[in-house]
Amino acid sequence: MCETRAALPPGIEPISAEEARRLIRLTSGPEFEAMLDRAAAVRHAVHGDEVSLCGITNAKSGSCPEDCGFCSQSAHFKDADAPTYALLSAREIVEQAKAAEAAGAREFSIVCSGTRISKEEELSVIEEAIRLIKAETTVEPCASLGLMREPDIARLQAAGLMHLHHNLETAPSHFGNVCTTHTFQEQIDTVRTAKGMGLKLCTGGILGMGESPEQRVELAEVLRDLDVDCVPVNFLNPRPGTPMGHLKAITAEECLAAVAVFRLMMPTAHIFVMGGREVNLGGRQDDIFRAGANGTMVGNYLTSAGRTPEQVIEMITGQGMSVRPTPDPEHWAFHGEAPAETRWNRRVTEPGRRALRVVRG
Repeated sequence: MCETRAALPPGIEPISAEEARRLIRLTSGPEFEAMLDRAAAVRHAVHGDEVSLCGITNAKSGSCPEDCGFCSQSAHFKDADAPTYALLSAREIVEQAKAAEAAGAREFSIVCSGTRISKEEELSVIEEAIRLIKAETTVEPCASLGLMREPDIARLQAAGLMHLHHNLETAPSHFGNVCTTHTFQEQIDTVRTAKGMGLKLCTGGILGMGESPEQRVELAEVLRDLDVDCVPVNFLNPRPGTPMGHLKAITAEECLAAVAVFRLMMPTAHIFVMGGREVNLGGRQDDIFRAGANGTMVGNYLTSAGRTPEQVIEMITGQGMSVRPTPDPEHWAFHGEAPAETRWNRRVTEPGRRALRVVRG
């Protein structure tokens, strides 16, 4: 969910992990404010003042055999409440991509629950959806499909897949506290396979899952070593019924410190602030760009809804920034105004036993 990497201008160098471990503990005072301004200066120098937007569809939801402690889609957590449905049709996915494009998205990701896509019929639907997105929109197709093997990646790449999204979730030293049904190394293998095939990598994690500030830096070190293109920074929005449902959201200042440190450690990477933004940052959401972010999400998340597309655009323009167009701006469906409601990925807001409340923030 990110575009081509920018070059590193003269005079800007990544900070060391040692400096990062000191900075990430700053949450107030002049030094904290100076860190945010430093991150903003790096963001401006490397990426300018355009903000990339991505949209997603929760194309297949629930009944996941993995036991990731943050996720309400896991079949292990019977008291959790998340939408449960089979894979959408290719046409429905494409129509959602078109709606996201009209709201300002330049990338669109097809997200599916489960360890991996193992059924031929499901892979074929995703393959067709990617082909149609390339043919009928100007957005760049992305997919988040769990652990993936090279032959399956190759099929989707041939159909037009440009980005692979695969979060590492947390630092390797904390991963066993988050998930036990697959290993950290399996995730690394998926990322390296896709990178070796020439796909752009969208790989980040979720902060606020009981890890220490130093472990957030540890995750950033792994991401930097992998040389991923885009780093989605998510914050835990505790889901009732999951093992992490009792955790208290980390403060807005902790969130901003992490974003700033990630920016300073990885100046050329595209830093997206994604899930949990409304809950954790509250009234300080606008500060994500000052902290170094140059991307965010528009529309609903996997199992909860966020700000309206209109509010997201207002957040960007209110900071004196603009929405980054797709590679074909002449035919881009976005014309400067976003709708007052999300017209795609709407099942998370539908009434009923398996729907979750809307988070507006």
